[in-house]
Amino acid sequence: TESRYGRSVNDSAGTILPVNDVMFFPLTDEPDEDLLIAITELRYTQFLSEEVQLFVGKFIPLGGDVNEFVGGRGDTQFMSHTFLSASVTTLINPYSTLGAGVVITPVKNLTFGFNVYQSADSSTTSGFENFGDGWTMDASVRYQYRHGDLPGGVRMAFEYAFDGNFVDFTDRFVDPGAGLRIPRKSDSWNVYANLWQYLHVEDPSDKPINVGNGRVDRQGVGVFLRAGIADQDTNPLEWIVSGGIAGRGIIPGRDNDTFGIGYGYSRVREVRFVTGSIIADATNRFEAFYKLAITPAAELTFDLQVADPIFERHDTAVILGARLRLQF
Repeated sequence: TESRYGRSVNDSAGTILPVNDVMFFPLTDEPDEDLLIAITELRYTQFLSEEVQLFVGKFIPLGGDVNEFVGGRGDTQFMSHTFLSASVTTLINPYSTLGAGVVITPVKNLTFGFNVYQSADSSTTSGFENFGDGWTMDASVRYQYRHGDLPGGVRMAFEYAFDGNFVDFTDRFVDPGAGLRIPRKSDSWNVYANLWQYLHVEDPSDKPINVGNGRVDRQGVGVFLRAGIADQDTNPLEWIVSGGIAGRGIIPGRDNDTFGIGYGYSRVREVRFVTGSIIADATNRFEAFYKLAITPAAELTFDLQVADPIFERHDTAVILGARLRLQF
């Protein structure tokens, strides 16, 4: 369950992707609308064996594209959407929706996933009213490895949306016989991958890394990289790439403090007479954070972002943030 109160800087930043994911999601008809409570995840999982599990219900697809240094949902590591998900998926990936899937782990550290879910967002509804409004299929593979004593991992995924209603940017928006129109297509797709690699660890261990917990599991330093491409006919983003460095315990005596520094680039699809004059043809994003572990249950994060706006007439946004997280 999630709740939200107050206004965020997402609208005033003027960016194509939110600078504060925690306040952007769950999605509401009016941005930053106050939410007393929203049930964004309610699912049932059944293990058929130690290697195979099935699940069905309401879940958050945007939480799946994680790795060791860019996990969480904006509440434990980076705040910006640029570093929390492959943004080429945003067109067909809702925040919260109904669906089902299977997860297969045939051998240690190798995981296959296959999910089918509604393309329409159901953050504040049951989701049953969206049946027939489009579906998304997601197939992924995740693998962890070790380079000597240094853990690393990679995840690759393909998404295909069908029975939808997407704008076709390659077709004519002006019909000589009918005037102005919005051409449509029923399908869209994207492909993306992310990887992470420790460059140094203080205490080597054979224990697998939990990439889904939104935390840096080893005391050390590593790098991360994410890239993706999308359907050029329907997606306003052609391709994206982001990367950086992150780690834990780099200051003596502060073994549980974490940090991250990242840069992201998004290439916007060219639309005649619009891209380059009204809308920027590309956007850049820089973010750096340092998280102080005050106690095992309390964390205080300071965050800096420099973000390009999507509209040419807007200035570059500089955002300073602070986040206090209490865990009970």
